[in-house]
Amino acid sequence: MKKNIAIITTFRSADEAYSLNRVVIDQIKMFTRHGYNLTIVVAKGFVPTGWYKHPNIKCVEISDVPVSNTVEIDETFEKDVDKLISEFLDILKDVDVALTHDIIYQPAGMKHNAALRYLALNRKIKTRFLHWIHSATAPTVMQDLRGGGQKFLDSFKLPFPNSFYIAFNEFSTPRIAGWFGVEESQVKYVPHPHDFYEGKDELTIKIADKVKLLQKDITCMYPCRLDRGKQPHLVLETIAQSKKLGKSVALIFADFHSTAGDKVKYRNQMKERAIDLGLNENDLLFLSEFELPECQKYRYEVPHKVIQELFSLTNTFILPSKSETYSLVAQEAIANRNFVILNYDFPPFRSIYGDSAFYRQYSSDIAIDGFDGQTNTEYNNPEDYHKATAQYINYVQENTRALKLFNKIRKTRNIDYVFKNNIEPLLYADPNKFNY
Repeated sequence: MKKNIAIITTFRSADEAYSLNRVVIDQIKMFTRHGYNLTIVVAKGFVPTGWYKHPNIKCVEISDVPVSNTVEIDETFEKDVDKLISEFLDILKDVDVALTHDIIYQPAGMKHNAALRYLALNRKIKTRFLHWIHSATAPTVMQDLRGGGQKFLDSFKLPFPNSFYIAFNEFSTPRIAGWFGVEESQVKYVPHPHDFYEGKDELTIKIADKVKLLQKDITCMYPCRLDRGKQPHLVLETIAQSKKLGKSVALIFADFHSTAGDKVKYRNQMKERAIDLGLNENDLLFLSEFELPECQKYRYEVPHKVIQELFSLTNTFILPSKSETYSLVAQEAIANRNFVILNYDFPPFRSIYGDSAFYRQYSSDIAIDGFDGQTNTEYNNPEDYHKATAQYINYVQENTRALKLFNKIRKTRNIDYVFKNNIEPLLYADPNKFNY
């Protein structure tokens, strides 16, 4: 059974440029995408917009008490904390885990901090806490405020009960532990995610999810009609060799206008060959066969927007076509910073794209000098030829700095990865077992 989750903020509005708001929106995306319902705590007067209006979200207001950016006790401190205690008790009574954002760090969150500490220390709630710390500088020492007849201030001398503290880089673990007087084992690393799906078409997201496009090492798409002159089977051979070399792969054929005749026969031949090469349904997808009951029209062609968006998620493009005039799809792949392999035997490619692309020989319906004729390249060992191409693809993806960093962020900072590997395990972990 999934946990009941709350995210506690002091937001008065959802400002686009406010980084904490952007972090909370990413958390809303992560939790809702994985089937959780969320309670979002906001200040009185907050107007839900965008993701805050998601059907699995309930925004709950708390009193907008007077706050300050300096550590000070104002004349309404105890009254305000008492009010917040009552409100938080009602909100959190059935909440298993609450995520807070700078509540225990910023002076402006002192009253909320005191109220939540009171409830946790006095076991009024069962809630466990994950505290996001959004600054790299040491917090003001709130322990200095103890005494003076203030009934809540002694609690600031103690670690926050039943809590993990969240760091965004592992090097900060000992520093944050020192700030709050807790064991390093209570400080957990959770990187900020990047939403690669933001603004993308729903169809793009479903296609990407089908082949786990964000998780794979080598990702390739070839938009083409299944004309034999386009030679998509050679792309299949190469990507299969990458998998044999130990890489996870995703290959998408955006096979538009390919629903009859020899095109269907050709597709079936490639599917049979894919099985022989060790590719499975999670590695290979023909969009003409993509099962979307509500989107039957896309079996003939998908919107150009979807093609562009998928290119932004792939890292490799192979064009073995023997007959083109320019190749718009090659240009789109290049514009999206894919590593591009073009057909050396086809002279126009060398004219159009120059020596910046990587070239392999795939034959041509134009003579090597650019005049009428043909160029036929035969391989002594086709498997070895495609394996050599795959080896170079793997090398480039691992050793070109821009591609290597893109692949790292794509695979380990997407919202699914961060949620499943860094956040969700903490929902079911017991902070008290790490108190040693």
